Amino acid sequence: MAAVFRVEQACFGDHCFPDFFFRQALDAWPLGLLGAFDDAGFLLGYCLCSSAEEAGYGWIMSLAVIPEARGRGAGKALMQNLLNQQRYSSLKLTVAPDNPALALYLGLGFIHTGEESDYFGPGEPRLLLCLDAD
Repeated sequence: MAAVFRVEQACFGDHCFPDFFFRQALDAWPLGLLGAFDDAGFLLGYCLCSSAEEAGYGWIMSLAVIPEARGRGAGKALMQNLLNQQRYSSLKLTVAPDNPALALYLGLGFIHTGEESDYFGPGEPRLLLCLDAD
C-alpha cells in the first residue's frame, strides 16, 4: 500500500487520496485495484475501480502512472486489464479536459457524456466519460 500511495503522491501531489484510503479500497473492491510493475517489481502505476450503487456499473476512481514511466504503455495496459475482466456492463470515469489520459480513454472506446465546470470545486472542471459493454 505504501508503493501505491507513493505513486498517488507523485501524480496528484496535495490533491491525492490519503494513504489509508488504499487499504480501505482494497478491502471494499479487492478486484478493483490493479498495478503495473517494471521487471524489478517497482510499481509504475495503478488503476482503481469501484462498484457503483447500481448493479453492473463501475467507476474508475483513479488511473495513475509515475511521470517517468508515462508514454510507455503502463496506463493503457492497466486499462485493458480492467476492461478484460468484463465485470461491469458499464464503466464511468471523470477526467480533466486537459489531462493527456483523455486520448487514452477515448481510444479505448469511452464516450464523452457530460461535463461539470466545478466538479472538485471552483476551477476544477471534469468531463464524464462512459463505456458500455458490447
